[in-house]
Amino acid sequence: MSSERKVDVLLVDDNQNNLLALESVLADLSVNLVKANSGAAALRCLLRQDFALILLDVQMPIMDGFDTANLIRQRERSRYIPIIFLTAFHRSDTQVFKGYSVGAVDFLFKPIVPEMLKSKVLVFVDLYRKTEEVKRQAEMLRESKQREHERELIEAKQHWEADQLRAEMEKEKRIGETISRKADELARTIAERERAQEELRESNDRLKLLSETANRLLTDIRPEESLSSLLEQISAHLGLEIYLSYQVHENGRSLRLGLHGGIPSEIVHMNEPIAFGQGLWGEVARSRRDAVLEDIQHSTNPQVQGARALGASALACFPLLAQDRLMGVLSFGTSHRARFQADELATLRIVCNQVAMTMERARLISELHHRAAELAEADRRKDEFLAMLAHELRNPLAPIRNAVELLRVPEDGDPVHQRAWGAMDRQVRHLVRLVDDLLDVSRINSGNIELCRVPVDLATLVEHAVELSLPLIEARKHHITVKLPPEPVRLHGDPIRLAQVMANLLNNAAKYMEPGGHIWVTAAQDGAEALLTVRDTGIGIREDLLPRIFDLFVQADRSADRALGGLGIGLTLVRRLVQLHEGTIEARSEGLGKGSEFIVRLPLLRALSLEPQEGPEIRDGEPGQRALRIVIVDDNDDIRQTLRDLLEAQGHTVSEAQDGHAGIKLVLEIGPEVALVDIGLPGLDGYEVVRRLRAKMPPGEKRTRLIALTGYGQADDRRRALEAGFDAHLVKPVDLQELFRTLTTT
Repeated sequence: MSSERKVDVLLVDDNQNNLLALESVLADLSVNLVKANSGAAALRCLLRQDFALILLDVQMPIMDGFDTANLIRQRERSRYIPIIFLTAFHRSDTQVFKGYSVGAVDFLFKPIVPEMLKSKVLVFVDLYRKTEEVKRQAEMLRESKQREHERELIEAKQHWEADQLRAEMEKEKRIGETISRKADELARTIAERERAQEELRESNDRLKLLSETANRLLTDIRPEESLSSLLEQISAHLGLEIYLSYQVHENGRSLRLGLHGGIPSEIVHMNEPIAFGQGLWGEVARSRRDAVLEDIQHSTNPQVQGARALGASALACFPLLAQDRLMGVLSFGTSHRARFQADELATLRIVCNQVAMTMERARLISELHHRAAELAEADRRKDEFLAMLAHELRNPLAPIRNAVELLRVPEDGDPVHQRAWGAMDRQVRHLVRLVDDLLDVSRINSGNIELCRVPVDLATLVEHAVELSLPLIEARKHHITVKLPPEPVRLHGDPIRLAQVMANLLNNAAKYMEPGGHIWVTAAQDGAEALLTVRDTGIGIREDLLPRIFDLFVQADRSADRALGGLGIGLTLVRRLVQLHEGTIEARSEGLGKGSEFIVRLPLLRALSLEPQEGPEIRDGEPGQRALRIVIVDDNDDIRQTLRDLLEAQGHTVSEAQDGHAGIKLVLEIGPEVALVDIGLPGLDGYEVVRRLRAKMPPGEKRTRLIALTGYGQADDRRRALEAGFDAHLVKPVDLQELFRTLTTT
């Protein structure tokens, strides 16, 4: 190996560390490594010298790998130099197709497996060396024949002149002998030249075949479908009419015959599994070593029985290995001659290596697609589970909230009862908020959340958020300082979602702080952004937890007295809502016991935006003064009865039905102003109930208003309810103010 001339390999990467790593991996391959840190530098190198292979990074500034490869292919001298792309990004079909369209022979993904890189480089270095060696030998042969011819002509001339001097009489005879001898020599020279040219042609044809095979296997989207025609082409080129491709069975301990050609039909019908170690092919699979059998018909070796049954006189078997994984066994044979040529076996080994790498690539792609499908299915099931979980949690929460409202204690009541009612009310609201947060995270992850953006005043937003969190802050006996901007600061966002962001940060500060702590809230304009900060004197955040504080289900440590901790999704929801508003959020803390600070930055309302338009004003709902006739259709006794008691306490007349059929009959008989219909009814669901009621109700302005009452609260559920014919959609447990607003809406 040391006597061979080192061939040149071009390494192209804008990262010097990557170039050093590639140089270290390939240092022992006896190749001359030329480094270039850009596409332009690579092109300059190609103007000065030729290369056996180019390792080209995809992501480079100014001119990326694809542009560089395209320019290389446009130049005649470098058009056929093999290119292997290196990339750190995940595989995508678009990127692979683009790479192959500019003539790449392979993709390697960082971090690169050194042995894989070496094996691929060695293949193309070996091809280059063989091509150069053939060229060199052809040139030497031409020079040798030319020198020999010139020497012989000189000798002939000298002999002729000497013969002229010795005897004029023998002139004609010697001339004839000379001409005869030269004719024989010329015939031999022509024969040798033709033989050398034929060998050169065969060698070039095989090199071309190997190159085309590699390109075909690497560029075909489904190479396994074209493998049969490829094996036939290789066999025909080498004059081998027999080929058999065995693949490893699913059990990993036996082989099954797959592709085949040139073998008797009765053997194909006897396609039984071959255990590792059984017969010729089983022994090749077990030992993972090549086996070449020659002069089979005269051999007494018991291992040749299977090959003799094929009618072969010579058979070569190769294990298909890819990264030490056995993919199968590939065999080629002939019945026309007893032995193989050395270059034929070398060609077959290279082909088998290429087939093995292709089979491994196809396996990895299939496994990747299967893994992606599993992840998509798991994500879908997770969303379904969260929606069902919310529905199942909301159903029991609905009667509890109704019962708590019915048990509201007057201000002058028993203090013990006042405290008990207050605790129940706070905990029910806390449970409802946990369910809503859980669903909000699911909606954002699945892309189903919609922002209702309007111009928003920053100060108003902060005041509303503080108002929402003030009961918890006061209950924990904290102090709060709010600093608002002196001038109006306008945002373009969803006021409800932005208030939710601020309220979550304030609630976190209140929960993770000993009673009597201090919270500072600052709102200001910072250039083209609105700046919101919430700082506290609470327990702080550990240094190792700080980078993960916004991840799902991550929580700070809590002692037993901090029982207000949630599910660990509040900060995840905050970050994603801020990101949906094209903003950023940052958490800071000097460590445990030193408090924490959260900084939110949001883009200001652009100067080119339209002037704020007044939308519908949302006011806190109040119970309607006019008594209504109301029908409740719900199969849950607790929800139905507590809601009835609550509505009757407000002066309404309420009737009940436990299923869809009874509900339709009751609504048509009574003709109420409002019907509250559960979606998940047994037998006849709420959607079908409203469809049948709409079909049977006479048209007119005094028709019954149908309101959906359900534990499913996603955007798609609301859309489906309105499309079915409902006038409104309420989510259990129903907020009483929202219920009263809905009842009084005309």
